[in-house]
Amino acid sequence: MGQNEAHHLQVIYQRLTRDIDRLTTQLADLAQSARSMKQQLNSEGHLDLGTFSDQLETFASIEANNRQIDTLNARHDTAVTRLKHAKLLLPQAYFAKLSLDFGDDDLEELYLGKVGYTDENTRDLVYDWRSPVADAYYANRTGATTYRANGRDIPVTIKQRQQFVIDHDHLLQVVDTDAAIGDPLLLEVLASNRSGGLQEITATIQQEQNAIIRESRHPIVIVDGVAGSGKTSVLLQRVAYQLYRHRDSWTPADILILTPNTAFSRYIRGVLPALGEAEPLSTTYLNLIQSWGQRFGLTISTTADNHLAELADRLQQPYTQTPAGLSQRAYDQSNDRVPLVNRMQTAWRWLNAVNLAPEDLTDWLDWDQFGRDLGITPLTTYDQLYLLLNFTAYQQTVTQALFVDEAQDYGPDAWLFIATLFQKTAITIVGDHRQRLSGQATTISDFFDPDQTAQLRLTTSYRATGQITRFFAQFAGDWQDEISAVQEEGIAPEIGSTSALSRVLAKQSLSATQSLGIITPTAEIAAELATQYPAAQFLKEQAFHTVRPGLNIMPLALAKGLEFDFAVVTHWQSAFYTDPQHGHNRRYVAASRGTKGLTLLN
Repeated sequence: MGQNEAHHLQVIYQRLTRDIDRLTTQLADLAQSARSMKQQLNSEGHLDLGTFSDQLETFASIEANNRQIDTLNARHDTAVTRLKHAKLLLPQAYFAKLSLDFGDDDLEELYLGKVGYTDENTRDLVYDWRSPVADAYYANRTGATTYRANGRDIPVTIKQRQQFVIDHDHLLQVVDTDAAIGDPLLLEVLASNRSGGLQEITATIQQEQNAIIRESRHPIVIVDGVAGSGKTSVLLQRVAYQLYRHRDSWTPADILILTPNTAFSRYIRGVLPALGEAEPLSTTYLNLIQSWGQRFGLTISTTADNHLAELADRLQQPYTQTPAGLSQRAYDQSNDRVPLVNRMQTAWRWLNAVNLAPEDLTDWLDWDQFGRDLGITPLTTYDQLYLLLNFTAYQQTVTQALFVDEAQDYGPDAWLFIATLFQKTAITIVGDHRQRLSGQATTISDFFDPDQTAQLRLTTSYRATGQITRFFAQFAGDWQDEISAVQEEGIAPEIGSTSALSRVLAKQSLSATQSLGIITPTAEIAAELATQYPAAQFLKEQAFHTVRPGLNIMPLALAKGLEFDFAVVTHWQSAFYTDPQHGHNRRYVAASRGTKGLTLLN
């Protein structure tokens, strides 16, 4: 381990500790200055507007005070941000170093961390992992390469890439690498104990993951990734990257993450703050629909029994009959050959132009009669919201970037709605088409402009042993020959009898931090097993759970997205898992939950 690197860490660590002390004091002083200024302004609170000269003097004094307040606020905000970054870097100042030659034979050494940090002369001490030059590190090679900055390619030669394991001011490990990030450090991170929540992966981002995180040529990014490929981690790292890339115009309030349930929102909480960013808003699809329904005066309790696909088709066809409740004059602003959606948009613009637009949009049309005339009944409030968005050509401006996880579970209606509401929004979609457990699969790309869409894949599974990965890959259909593993071989999956569950559990020796998941076909079977093992955690629908050490029991539907050190799948040969339409998907999901051991019970 190089003495130079150990010394460099000491220098940076001492700088951070000094800055933390100094900035803490500075913020206290600024707070006192603000209080003093407030008292002074209160004492000078009267406005002298007697003569024109008095007015000029008063306004000049107000302007001077405003400039003073602005300066104080700017100094405060700068100090707060710098203090936050210093505290964030203190446990691990950086995780890697790049030695670069930009063609002048003068070697430059760049240290990469979770956030950037400079000295008082704005000299970079630590480069943000999201900076353009850091892309050269994640490219996973040495030698001549390029990275893109400010719209142009910068040629550079990578002389050396190093990774570090750091604990505050202690340099624990240095790895010189000219291959994939990690191989030793990646495996070490993967082998570390799971906390129950998702962790950031900045130091071990792989090349195929980096390509997704930094994709900026297309506003729509659709990612299909195998089980254990780090899809959710990549999605959150991309959120952080987008906030960095648009840091002059976006804030976390401009970001929306759609999650499958509220438990999942809890699972990912903390990742972005660990990267120096505030938590963006996250919500479920149903909550999103209900929120937008309220804005249009609609109460939506469910998305079931909707007709969005039929309506989308009818909107593009001519409709000669005036919609029930709409004035004939408004509808006659365009001719009969124009598609329904365009005629309604023209009618809506005309109504607004002549001040005849309804105050309550729900009263605009006779929805029951309109549905009967269309031959689509009944029109649900979800249907009405979709129609209103189209008829008014509504464009939301609140969300700049939308991120959707577990995309395979969304039906055609959801993609129609998302594509309509978020037409001007950057959208990142991640999922695994093999993890849909029921219903008809959807080709997500069909709902977006192909010229605006990047479709990317993640085919490396980082989670499970080689034996387990190859086992679940056989159920992956078109994924089968592409899935690869990075973990050690491990032991082959074992097959036994469901009646032997007690013996299987008895011989399974778990450490205090290891978890075992029993995965059943249905919630009823899981509930029955939970009565036999009262010490186990029973995962129920609509309840918040994270994986905990020891025994966890749940139906397959709730096991998606979770991982265990050891997994036991019951009823492996039942009709549930041999179903001709969904059986392979269910086996693929169930068999990919264990990372070290897998037992299948017949």
